[in-house]
Amino acid sequence: MKNLVFISLIVGIFLYGCGDPTKIKESDTQEVKSLKTDCVAGDLESCANLGAKYALGKDLKKDMSAAKELFEKSCKGDNPTGCYNLGVIDRDNKDYKKAMEKFKSSCEKGFGQACYSIAVMYKNAEGVDQDLDHSAEMFAKSCSLNNPYGCLEACVFYKNDAQGDKALPLCQSACELGNGAGCFNASDLYFTKYNDMENTLAYSKRACQLGVSVACSNIAFLYAEGKKVKQNINKAMEYFKKGCDLGNDKSCKNYHTIEEHLNKNDQKNAAKDLKKG
Repeated sequence: MKNLVFISLIVGIFLYGCGDPTKIKESDTQEVKSLKTDCVAGDLESCANLGAKYALGKDLKKDMSAAKELFEKSCKGDNPTGCYNLGVIDRDNKDYKKAMEKFKSSCEKGFGQACYSIAVMYKNAEGVDQDLDHSAEMFAKSCSLNNPYGCLEACVFYKNDAQGDKALPLCQSACELGNGAGCFNASDLYFTKYNDMENTLAYSKRACQLGVSVACSNIAFLYAEGKKVKQNINKAMEYFKKGCDLGNDKSCKNYHTIEEHLNKNDQKNAAKDLKKG
């Protein structure tokens, strides 16, 4: 079963009087019944996931007391999801020392979101001195555990620090995990640092597919100008249209600019009046 965790600040009243949080009720969904049964049988991941449902108020009435009880049970059994979720409660209560302990325990057991949370605490100086280098290292560790946001954070840090060779594989990992910004940053590195147009286009197209409008616009420019790749006005129109559909105003203007030229049978000058960006 997929881990159910909660990441954002917990908002709401602590509700009490739930009694045994694993007691099955007639109103429970089949998923909740299964989690309760498995938790009682000793499946600590089910206990952690059940606790998250209580914490989020998902399929169950929100009850932070029940959630914490279940998280503590799973964490005492060395379950990384339960330890992570306890850390979230501690962090939201601004008990950063306890939160860090829980996150470290969970991260060491291979829970990527916990490694990511450690990185955020070092980045934002939450209960620790700010350490951007260590933060980037922890983002990279979370990336190695398939956390796409950790990949992106590490990618951007090393890219901005002019460490392109270190940034590129992290950007690529973010992209492979479905993060459009990671694809865009990979394409930017291939264009500016490596002058590799094949990969520039490949990663730009993936970023465009994932909804990064400026990536669509950049592809369109390459095809419209015909300097770095073979000019193809039809492809330029296609990608300006995609950028426009994603809300990029300049893509919309450029699409209509080329369209006006084509209506005048002026394909030769269709790219001259475009606005970059």
